[in-house]
Amino acid sequence: MNPTSTAQAAAAQSAAAHAPAAGPTAAAQVLPPPPLLSARGLSRRFGPGCDLCIELTGDAGATSRCPACGTVVAVHDVSFDVGAGEVLGIVGESGSGKTTLLSLLHLDTPADAGSMVVDGYGDLLRSRTSDAELRRSAVVMVHQNSLAAGLAPRLAAESNVAERLLRTGCRSFAEARARSQDLLAELGIHPSRHTDPLETFSGGMAQRVQLARALVNPPRVLLLDEPTTGLDPSVQADLLESVQRVTDRLGSATVVVSHDLEVIRILADRVLVIHFGRVVEDGIPEQVFDDPQHPYTQLLVASRLR
Repeated sequence: MNPTSTAQAAAAQSAAAHAPAAGPTAAAQVLPPPPLLSARGLSRRFGPGCDLCIELTGDAGATSRCPACGTVVAVHDVSFDVGAGEVLGIVGESGSGKTTLLSLLHLDTPADAGSMVVDGYGDLLRSRTSDAELRRSAVVMVHQNSLAAGLAPRLAAESNVAERLLRTGCRSFAEARARSQDLLAELGIHPSRHTDPLETFSGGMAQRVQLARALVNPPRVLLLDEPTTGLDPSVQADLLESVQRVTDRLGSATVVVSHDLEVIRILADRVLVIHFGRVVEDGIPEQVFDDPQHPYTQLLVASRLR
């Protein structure tokens, strides 16, 4: 071996000896962060159930009701992950199972099977913390109407927000009121309306009050149930802009359920299509809505284009 080759070999050996070792540390640097919300195998039936329920429902049976025992398979084996700052949209017709799925995520309906792991809280379906406490801290829902959200219609808008502040640790009423006013103003509610009873607010404004409450103590998971139902197009546009600002600011894992595909196209980073309680399609909005693969998704998109 000539001197040049010997020098090159020695240099290569030296570089290899001092190079960082490949292993778990190096691999961890390229892995994505863990999801804030990880759902696995979520399932829920309503009825006595039998051994044929799964086989006779879904696409194969073109129904969610078992013809053998009458059980409704509302949600079956649904799994997904949602990361920090990510918005997952869930679409499907009435009766598809999307409302039951949202109810499972909000711990309003107990799951028959599956897990729902939220970062910092573990599996909420097996948590020793009460469901009511988890709904105050880990998972918050913005409902279609303020009564479902537990807001008091005769109280002022700022009082409805301040009540949540006081329940989450604020000890000064003056501080709670000032913070409430700031949050309401941030969401486009004029100061002159802050002391008006909630029952005098339009649907869109009541939704903003719910969003202000969500900002009080940012949850790990934010659920939005049909956020624009019954609103005029101009009000929808303003509300969607507010929702986008809130989701960007919270950095939570957000799940939004809507029958309106355009709402999901605007808000969501990823979409699940639910049919007969099963996920039949999953992808980014452009992929799902512009090039749907499942026959049900194709019908859903076509019906919105007529």
